[in-house]
Amino acid sequence: MKNPDLTVAVLAGGNSERFKSEKALAVFRGRPMLAHMIGIAKHISPETLVVVSSDKQAEGLKGVVGDNELVVDPDDAVRCALTGAVTAFEFCKTRHVLLLPVDTPLTNVRLLQMLVDLRQGHGAVVPSWPSGNVEPLHAVYLSEHAYSSGLRVLEQGKHRMQDLLDALHNVLYVSTIVLKTIDPELKTFVNFNTEAELRRLEASKSSSDRAN
Repeated sequence: MKNPDLTVAVLAGGNSERFKSEKALAVFRGRPMLAHMIGIAKHISPETLVVVSSDKQAEGLKGVVGDNELVVDPDDAVRCALTGAVTAFEFCKTRHVLLLPVDTPLTNVRLLQMLVDLRQGHGAVVPSWPSGNVEPLHAVYLSEHAYSSGLRVLEQGKHRMQDLLDALHNVLYVSTIVLKTIDPELKTFVNFNTEAELRRLEASKSSSDRAN
């Protein structure tokens, strides 16, 4: 299942304002959250990148990151998912990048692989809900195209991942209805913003539970 032309980038930056502490270090089933997400990433590709918002945050996560590459957003950048994504696109050394958030430890590896398998010929492959909402942080991107487009979007003062998707060519949206054939409860996309939500997630059991 390894994909040598793909980097998996875990976006571990941000302020964790609602969680009140470093979300990447939150303990889930006995291990830091970031360790779970790196484990998931390693099932997809040997190339793993962890993106953080500051040197201080990088220092605090070094022990969990281990020998995986750790990169930091620019000092003057707006702290948002798009900034982290553009940093990932900049530092990756492969043709494609799969983005992952730091707070979805039930992400299903087989679902990710389905998205990766669809990458050729597309600027991005993005899960999409029937409501029209999308999951840009569980998506595959053509690195150079996404990097140049992301820079232009940021220069325009835009900071949403949807702004990036609107700027990309040949984006393939994959319905969550299709993804349910692999992850019936779509636990892949369940994250947490409070300690109580984390504990509920920790207690969750389902056929789609692929925490590592």
